[in-house]
Amino acid sequence: MDRTIYPSFEFKLRERKTFILHLISQIFSGVATGILILQDIILKKSLGSSDFDVTILIYLISTSFLVSIYGAEIINRATTRSKTILTLGIIGRTPLLLIPFFESKFYYIGAIAFSSYIDAMLLPVWNIVFRHNYSTEKRSSLFSYASSLQTVMLLIITTLFGFFLDKNDTLYKYIFPMAGIFGMLCYFNLSRMMKLVPDSQEHKSIAAMSVDLKTVKEVLILPLKNTLRICKENKPFFRFEVYFFLYGMAFMIMSVAIPLFLVEQLKLDYTPISLARGLIFHSAHIIFTPLMGKLQGSGHPAKFTGLIFISLMLFPLTLIFAGYLGDDGLTDLEMFFFYACFFIFGIGMSGITISWALGSIFYAPEYEVSNYQAVHVTLTGVRGLFAPLVGYLIIRIFSIEINLVISALLFALAGLMMIKESRLKYSYGKL
Repeated sequence: MDRTIYPSFEFKLRERKTFILHLISQIFSGVATGILILQDIILKKSLGSSDFDVTILIYLISTSFLVSIYGAEIINRATTRSKTILTLGIIGRTPLLLIPFFESKFYYIGAIAFSSYIDAMLLPVWNIVFRHNYSTEKRSSLFSYASSLQTVMLLIITTLFGFFLDKNDTLYKYIFPMAGIFGMLCYFNLSRMMKLVPDSQEHKSIAAMSVDLKTVKEVLILPLKNTLRICKENKPFFRFEVYFFLYGMAFMIMSVAIPLFLVEQLKLDYTPISLARGLIFHSAHIIFTPLMGKLQGSGHPAKFTGLIFISLMLFPLTLIFAGYLGDDGLTDLEMFFFYACFFIFGIGMSGITISWALGSIFYAPEYEVSNYQAVHVTLTGVRGLFAPLVGYLIIRIFSIEINLVISALLFALAGLMMIKESRLKYSYGKL
């Protein structure tokens, strides 16, 4: 039985308070993310870094998800989870405050990577809040509304930031500390949301345990055991993760190509890139995220996710088309196709936002929500160990276009497998 189906007036009040805090946190998150979203373009254009440097940045960001399982374990064992969340959030964002004092591209890459690792550790915490503070009926819709608000802030900040970077490409050194401050404020609100989550007896027992060498060993080993156990015991969830893994490979392989394609092949300035990545992409994201939340609802996530994966193959293919049209410089027609492909991308990623954040909840027992999401996020890190490097090698051996074509094929394969999975009949023994 799902206890989040309005058992009491107290729960309704908790849901309302959580939603208000969720909205505020997404405003702060939108500002921080809007600043950081051009991080790879800045590395390439402002810092004059090589293709390999860009690959390393993407590689480190991608592999950061590996520590998610440890973040979930640390938070679950904390006596005061809200305080631990805030502490980690402040530590993770502090290096961004110091960027103005360093000219080195290595510090730039390291600061962003460190922040990404702490973010990944805290990702499963959001699902604890969503599971226990939102009802099943409203979870997807409330999440989508908050996500849309974040996207509004993100598109405004990204678009303005790109415009000002064309005026002064060193401006990032003074704006990135703002991303650090707003990121801390986001986690402050997450810590307040966590205070509203009722403590289970299981958490009280774990938190009361003394910390010794054995405990440290458990924190290091237990998450790996949990990952293997969950994948072995819950075959539908395991298959869902395998097909999501294929999608993630496509996304990471493509992620290496995008900044290189925009800067080197299309030779675009910051303004059109920020318009595409900010205004165009996130306008589509805002428009379609509430619709995606309703389409997903509280049902089986596989069919919905599969259709979204298939739609994403249009992005790299349309980008290639825009590139071929623009061999002699981008005309108005060619810029239309360039912006259109990012609008298509925004539609697809609005669905991914819902499925990525909430998909694991469908499969998870009530008090293993953070563990399931930790497995989901950690597998993102596993593919991050090799997918960006594969993307880089494809570009070096073949071309950027071949990289994008392979990404499109993987999107299609992942989508077809997800749709096939949705047609299977089985019982989860839960919910």
